[in-house]
Amino acid sequence: MSVVQYLAGLQRPGMGITTSEARLILRQHTAYVSNGTNTVHSYDTRNRRITASILFPAKVLLMEWVPSMQQLYVLCAKSGIYVLDLDEEGRCLKEPDSTKSIGGVSIISISSESCCVCDPSVCSFTATCEVLVTASKHPNDWGIKLYHRKSMNGQPAATAPFREVQFSMKLRPGAAQELDESIFHPVLHCVTPWNGMESSDPCGFQLERALFTSAFGLDCSLLDSPVILGGFPDGQVVCFPLNPAGLPRPTNSGQHLEQVKLLYHLEQPVVYICATRLEVMAGEGAGGLASDCLMFLGHKGLLVRLMHLGDTQGVTRDFREFHVQAPVSCAVCSGSCIYYSTRSDLLSITVPLTPKEGNSRASQNPILPSASHSITYIAAMAVTSRSAEGDVELLALSSRGKLMLCQLSQGRGGARAGLSGVKSGKRIKALLSGIGTISERVSKLRSLLAQKTNSLMTLNQVASLSRVVLCAPLSECLVHCQIKVSWTHVLQKSCFVAACTLKNNTDCVLEKGWTLCIYLGTECSDVSASYTFPLPRLLPGHQTELYFPLPTQQSDSLDFPLKISCTLFYSFKEFAVDYGSSINPTDSFSPFRHGICLPLQEHIIDILHCFRLNPRDGHLVTSAATHWDVLEACLKISAGGYRCIREIRNLPEDFNRRRLNFTAPLKVTVRISSLLFNKVLQTKKTGVSRAVIHWLFPGEQAENKEEVQGLTPHGREICLRVQELSVEDATNFPTTEIEISSPHLDALAYMHMAVTSRIKTLVQQYKGDGCNPPMLKLRNVQEQFIARESFLKEIQAQRDKLCVLKGLNSDQVRQRLLSIYRELRQPGLLIF
Repeated sequence: MSVVQYLAGLQRPGMGITTSEARLILRQHTAYVSNGTNTVHSYDTRNRRITASILFPAKVLLMEWVPSMQQLYVLCAKSGIYVLDLDEEGRCLKEPDSTKSIGGVSIISISSESCCVCDPSVCSFTATCEVLVTASKHPNDWGIKLYHRKSMNGQPAATAPFREVQFSMKLRPGAAQELDESIFHPVLHCVTPWNGMESSDPCGFQLERALFTSAFGLDCSLLDSPVILGGFPDGQVVCFPLNPAGLPRPTNSGQHLEQVKLLYHLEQPVVYICATRLEVMAGEGAGGLASDCLMFLGHKGLLVRLMHLGDTQGVTRDFREFHVQAPVSCAVCSGSCIYYSTRSDLLSITVPLTPKEGNSRASQNPILPSASHSITYIAAMAVTSRSAEGDVELLALSSRGKLMLCQLSQGRGGARAGLSGVKSGKRIKALLSGIGTISERVSKLRSLLAQKTNSLMTLNQVASLSRVVLCAPLSECLVHCQIKVSWTHVLQKSCFVAACTLKNNTDCVLEKGWTLCIYLGTECSDVSASYTFPLPRLLPGHQTELYFPLPTQQSDSLDFPLKISCTLFYSFKEFAVDYGSSINPTDSFSPFRHGICLPLQEHIIDILHCFRLNPRDGHLVTSAATHWDVLEACLKISAGGYRCIREIRNLPEDFNRRRLNFTAPLKVTVRISSLLFNKVLQTKKTGVSRAVIHWLFPGEQAENKEEVQGLTPHGREICLRVQELSVEDATNFPTTEIEISSPHLDALAYMHMAVTSRIKTLVQQYKGDGCNPPMLKLRNVQEQFIARESFLKEIQAQRDKLCVLKGLNSDQVRQRLLSIYRELRQPGLLIF
């Protein structure tokens, strides 16, 4: 049974991590991981966290740790080999180029000063026996160079190699193109004979003296000369001695050594070389640490085992071939068991002991049985521990950038006969625990999958509705908002309430989560209000009704006309919080960045919508503020009025203290051709006056009524009268006059503005029905423009006098302003 724990997720290239790019080496409780980029991550296996990220100038190809020198060697593509001197805690002894910390992880940048071999052609290396051995690929041969390794006292290494070895490539027919496209690197190791002490070099193998002699020769064995063993992508397995004392040395730098010795040819890329001990004898002491077997593993599944066979005729060596499942991407050895990855699975095999008799060659190239561990996409791995029962713990890096801890039981290839009852119970308990853990994970994944599915369906509905609404013509209101205002009584107080009816005319469902945002504002003041209503699920053709109050008795905060804008908004904030987005809840939330806004209709509410006809209570709703005087009202309804009101404190004190309460109503008139009303309002049956009253006040049902009275939301009385006149001029057109009267100047201005806006809409409707557009009385229009300019100049002059001359009679100013106001509000017949 295999147990996998995910430890960390590393950044990976866009196409994933390949076997040639992934590297993983162990140093006590620290793992150095390369993920196919220019970064080497330092991972603490005890605390299970990344402690440092080391940045190199180019992509990392190979790494090697030399514990005797506390040095980390790193090969970078087309750059060279870099060396880092580390202390016991893994810190660089030499100050790096730059260092910073992000989230508790140290980011260390390495410069070119740490490069010990500046050779862009190097494709592999090994550091051993105070010698740095590099391998380079040339067009038709392989080149090996030997450098003096950097010493512990910090002396720089030699810039030129002191030995070089070259040998030709040996390719099978048709394999030249495969070699050019090969992603594999040469595999180099140092091999020494067993001398009674375990080697501290992780890249070195210690072989039994008999196997070392039969494999590499008697001279190397007698002189205890280390041998470099290399497997290359063309299939060659070669060896050559390091030339210690006693062997001839070249005198000139750059002089080539003798020809290398071809040990074997696999005819496929060599991906792994290892040494292990297959035969364990009873009572074996220290000698049992020496390896009695060398194995070479090819990419296409060929496994070659080299052992020593002793007979009466002398010392011989025995090469035996086996086959395993292919393709082999990476492998590690633990005892007699080899764990290797085919990318699609992690497998393990046990190399068998072959009898030493001659008839053992009867079976050629057998296929070794393998045990599957059901772990995919392994790109690099290393053995962290091995139990006495044969269970192994691997630290692995997947091609998707996941660092994993894999606990593997001994597979079929290495299974031992029989299990004790205690061990069987432990296995069953671990199996049941694993099943429970997997069941819990599956349940959580199903819940998360269902949640994401529902979220995607909701977002699909939201996107579909948004597309339909935004792509519809302006004349089609697929999501329609209708506003109606009315008066009601709450706790014996009159309240001004607006009802918004939202209807879904689309074929999409208005899912739960939409919010209707209503914004109230005016063009004349900075006062505004807004309401938000979470909407229920609204099916196609259904509607919902929402109510919200309008300010009525808050001094003069309700100015007309009132603009009501409706917007649908869907927030993505909940999705962002659920799926771990970078939205910070403490940041200011912008709806345009974190949601969808669909603007709907805009409605204009004027004073005619809020007019109360013939109130039965018999008393007026008084305003909380003091009534404006004439000057304030005139300034308020003129252009830039609010700026002038802010400056009214600059007037003389006696003028500001005096207020007038007008008892006689103020009047304004609007005159329109009766022919226009007859054609648009169809007044033949009811008459023009009654039709105009019903047009302005749809709720008034009284017959033959030409006059209405009522109250504004501020409690001002207003009277509106409609009558037919005959204008005595050259045109002599029948004219309808709308007369508005009120003792309150602000209410009069609001009503005048509302009536003129309705007439403007009426004229546009008249043009839209295909009729000839109404005509303007240009002479009256011209007179109005001229009079307006002169009146504005006169008002400004009166204001200047009030500011300069403190003794000026303010009553005369008021009377003059009223006279100007009446003339501006009675323009005569303009449209006929």
